[in-house]
Amino acid sequence: MLQAGSQRWQQEAKSKTSMNTPKADDSKNVALEQNDTAAGGSPHHRQVEEISFQSMSIETKAEFLKISTDENIEKYLSECIEWIEAGDSASNPITLEVYGTLVVWTPARMALVTSPRNFRNAECAVLEFTKTAFELTVIEHLLSAAWEHYEDDLPCGFSFHNSDASTAAALSNRYVQAMSLSGKISRLSPRIHLPPEHPPTLASQLGERLRERSRLVDREEFVDEQIDTIIRLYETTGQRVSEYTIAHREYILIWVIVLLLGAEILLLLTDLLSSTGN
Repeated sequence: MLQAGSQRWQQEAKSKTSMNTPKADDSKNVALEQNDTAAGGSPHHRQVEEISFQSMSIETKAEFLKISTDENIEKYLSECIEWIEAGDSASNPITLEVYGTLVVWTPARMALVTSPRNFRNAECAVLEFTKTAFELTVIEHLLSAAWEHYEDDLPCGFSFHNSDASTAAALSNRYVQAMSLSGKISRLSPRIHLPPEHPPTLASQLGERLRERSRLVDREEFVDEQIDTIIRLYETTGQRVSEYTIAHREYILIWVIVLLLGAEILLLLTDLLSSTGN
């Protein structure tokens, strides 16, 4: 009995020792938690992602710094600004702090710091705004190229001559490009003039303030006015080209009729002379 009792006591001691000793997986988890936790801080996740946008055969890339943390966002402000300024962006960064979320934005680099529970919605709002801003920038770039031909094409809006016949195809292409830009800005306008949400959400507030700070509404209005001016010019030139084409065809038709009448008169004279000779 004493031997059986001692064996039972040894088994209980071994079981207690095994319960108090952490497993290999548990020790790894503890190590990960310690690595993810700053000195006296809370766990956070940091990632830099390269994103690309494409519009009207123009593509651009931007870098996106994502920090998901429950810590105070103020401690990350200087870090985000330094990371933004380290890039090649010539724009002054837009800095927003909304509902415990920090956004530092430029067209080439952007940074987001927020809590894990709000991260997905905030990320979608920043990416949606970036896509809208990029598409508007592309339209502005193409519009500036259209202005280069505006002064040279102004005389064609008043009159069109035979010497300008070679430019008719170019004028037609520029009119098509202007109408394409008009359609693009019309499709983009609802995303710029989004009505405010009630009750407001983090995503809606981020999008609204980013659009306000970047003056997307004013830029869209300026672009729309410029496109209307260019379209009016090429609509007028189109009318002049059409009038010239119709007049040229009428001119050719008149000469064809004249030649036919002259041929008919010659045949009549020939018949008269032949009958008189007989």
